[in-house]
Amino acid sequence: MKAVKYLIMGAFVFGLSTPVMAQADYSSVIGTVSKALKDDPQATGAAKQLVKDFLKTYKKNPEAMVALGNAYLTSKNYDKAIECADLAIKKNKNFGDAYILKGDVEALKDDGGNAAMWYQQAMTLDPKNPNGYMSYANVYRKRSPSEAERALNELRKNVPDFPIDTETAHVFYTSGNYEKAMEYFNKANISNMAESRLGEYALAALSVNDFKKGLEVAKTAASRFPSNSAFTRLAMINGVLGKDWADGISFAEKLISSDAEKNSGDFNYYARALAGAGQHEKAIEMFLKSFSMDGTDFKNLQSISESYTALGNTDKALEYSIMYLDKNPDAKPSEFSKLASIYIDKVKNGEDKDANWLKAMGVYDNLAAKYPHTANFVKFQKGHQAYVCEKDDEAIGYLTGLINDLKAKGDLDEDEKGYLLNACSEVGYIYWASKNDLDTAKPFYETVIQLDPNNSIAKKALGLDAPAEEATE
Repeated sequence: MKAVKYLIMGAFVFGLSTPVMAQADYSSVIGTVSKALKDDPQATGAAKQLVKDFLKTYKKNPEAMVALGNAYLTSKNYDKAIECADLAIKKNKNFGDAYILKGDVEALKDDGGNAAMWYQQAMTLDPKNPNGYMSYANVYRKRSPSEAERALNELRKNVPDFPIDTETAHVFYTSGNYEKAMEYFNKANISNMAESRLGEYALAALSVNDFKKGLEVAKTAASRFPSNSAFTRLAMINGVLGKDWADGISFAEKLISSDAEKNSGDFNYYARALAGAGQHEKAIEMFLKSFSMDGTDFKNLQSISESYTALGNTDKALEYSIMYLDKNPDAKPSEFSKLASIYIDKVKNGEDKDANWLKAMGVYDNLAAKYPHTANFVKFQKGHQAYVCEKDDEAIGYLTGLINDLKAKGDLDEDEKGYLLNACSEVGYIYWASKNDLDTAKPFYETVIQLDPNNSIAKKALGLDAPAEEATE
């Protein structure tokens, strides 16, 4: 999603099977062994003696064997990882982490069924070990969320002190099920939530457009972890998207003034907060700063145009709107209409009426050329704007052309019916009210009645609103 385009989303790190180790003797050497295996996965070179010495000392320690197995797992030596798991089980058949290690091997081999089987074994034989439940739920988080929840509810029952709601939310977050993640994050105790989980909570809220909650979480996280600029950034984004301009500005200023590395998105959100609060001159400065850092983010140019419009500087608004449409290959039809409307406003205000009228019509022509599917919209807009600007003959020319095209087509979609209804209403009104030619107006109003039987103006023009007694005389 665009709002988090420049945020680093936390990737799910596999390895729930790694046991929480006390300061056992092996913990001081397993890091060296793991590093050696990373460079020598088969332990045929430099790692060979290190592994041999480790096994000689710790072969009867199931925790140490799982630690060595995880080192092999990280190096993708699955056979040796299984051997280590089996050695651990041989010493303690109820040691859940050994079964989890075997499940992790199957998971990394993309065999979810066998992985789930080993995780289930861990849950059964070592019911106080939360890692089995979490790993099992991770397997089912996409294929069967209900089964994942069942396992996690078992964990809640067997290990009541475990932060189950937070970790359940994490499972659903990593699977992209943000709605479900939010359900559990909202149940969790935010006061003791880990830094990484707070990040997931704020991002999940952002992903489901719950900007109020996202801001609340990000503010809490920023308070607890002031050195983490990601939380300041998340508070700014949620504030801006939730139109909480004061908080948006406050956190933007904290971020901009910090030592954190800034990017164009930071200045864009700051500018949007400023614009939302009506501080358009400062907003323009920040939009320009954002565009200077990323010359492909053309939306800044359109935003600058909008701020100049709000300041009443239509010349500058036009300058940046034209620049936006010229530079942006993906400009939307609605954005062409915005530019045309600026010229139309000038016509209405009596500013160089003829020249600005031609410029507005030129914008519509460019729109039709770039997006042929908007041809009927363009025809209607040109006629409608002529009608609004009291250019009656031009309005009749554009609108009757559109009416004839639509009637010739026959089978109209809802948009086309809307164009036909409004075009006939406006042409009918010009003939009736401006040209005092009701006879010419009537066929257009008859079409209006076909499309909108209760249209009061058409009924009046056609004499269909007369009292019943008059109609029978």
